[in-house]
Amino acid sequence: MKLGLPFAAAVAADHGWKFLHAYPKQYVARALGKGQSIEVDGDLSDAAWGEVPFTSTPFEDIAQPLFPNYVLPKEYASRVKVRWDADFLYVGAELGEPFVTGVVTGHNPTLSSPNPIGDVPYYDNDFEVFVDVSGTNYYYKEFEMNYLNATYDVLWRAADTGLGSTGVPCCDDNSCSRWCQNSTYPLFKGTWSMYPRMRTATGRSKTGWVAEIAFPLRGDAAGGGLLDGGANWEQFDPNKGAKYWMMDFSRAEHPFFTSNSSNFGVLCPLVQKTQPTLLGQDQWSCYWEWAWQSVGGHRYMHNPNTWGYVQMASGKETVCRDVQWPARHLLSQIYQLQIAQVQAEGSYTADLLSSVQSHCTLANGCNATTVMQAVTTYSTLFNLQLTVNNNDTSCVLYGVKGSGSAPTGGPCFRASVSMVLDSGDRVQGVIDESRYLNVTSSGTGCLDDQVSWL
Repeated sequence: MKLGLPFAAAVAADHGWKFLHAYPKQYVARALGKGQSIEVDGDLSDAAWGEVPFTSTPFEDIAQPLFPNYVLPKEYASRVKVRWDADFLYVGAELGEPFVTGVVTGHNPTLSSPNPIGDVPYYDNDFEVFVDVSGTNYYYKEFEMNYLNATYDVLWRAADTGLGSTGVPCCDDNSCSRWCQNSTYPLFKGTWSMYPRMRTATGRSKTGWVAEIAFPLRGDAAGGGLLDGGANWEQFDPNKGAKYWMMDFSRAEHPFFTSNSSNFGVLCPLVQKTQPTLLGQDQWSCYWEWAWQSVGGHRYMHNPNTWGYVQMASGKETVCRDVQWPARHLLSQIYQLQIAQVQAEGSYTADLLSSVQSHCTLANGCNATTVMQAVTTYSTLFNLQLTVNNNDTSCVLYGVKGSGSAPTGGPCFRASVSMVLDSGDRVQGVIDESRYLNVTSSGTGCLDDQVSWL
């Protein structure tokens, strides 16, 4: 659709193309100064912590858009600080908790629990950190810890599936190596962990407990790091100028603890009647998940493109919203629409407008208004290109109406955008059925500095 010049000029002066209504939370993480250090001891009274603020907005339900009136009870108030240096990313969290408890101990291969229900930290009330250094949805890290300082970490090569959220299908049977995750936790039969170089500690506070972590940036022979991933992943090192990481912080909170699995089917439905934000009714999902940044309409944390921004600052920089955001947001919505489309119809669509109302919904994290605006009102800005090949069988296969999924055997789609902003910044991005999101920009400007496009 080509817009006439007077209308195009009027649209350019409109800032709706920035999709600021959906812009996620953002925290400026400041580098440690010369001679500064942080002792990981479960006490956030270090001078280096004292000079930076906590996150300023309250945690919310993981699927807050589905429950817009939900307010986290004040006794569970949670807040986080982040810093970094040449070798580590530091996270300090204060977690409101009236019932500080835990039974899981150990780390990955040595995790154990006297409760047969489960032996990873989220079977207790825990604190979790998710990190996607590249912003591609690939090679992201998951970390969990409980009050007893039991820890668990996983390198996810692509988004996981769970709680109604569609991930990238993996080969996970005994006929081939597991591709989607790598962890020394026995279930995954992998080799990756940041332990023992990762340092963690907990402490008590007046309102609950404190979690403190030092994550190694780079892996070595002793253990993994946050920058482990694909080819040339070192480019995402903040010490080399990387500006943004996609991150989220969350916590799992249980309505009760039991060693009898049959209790879940009885008690969880009763809780869910009055507390609909409870995720599920079985031993794996009967808990609340509260997050710094909700993940759209999803109810599963493994949606990296929905996480918040952590802006890496080496000095006194203030918040600079990412100029790549409009492209990232739009491409992510198109992915969700296309995956819902192929799962329902068995094919991708080349006509987004014909599919948007039926397959772009809040429940699958898709914003129909964003897609419609991009292909109509803002078409000259985004220059959206969409390629679909439903006869191909070389791409990811997503199950159709409950059928099986696989890493290959399915049709293909590819969506790309190319934007030129009035500052001269050029933003280009692409996503396909594998959910690999690659967005680049030529300048260093902030989104708020952009007035229009060329």
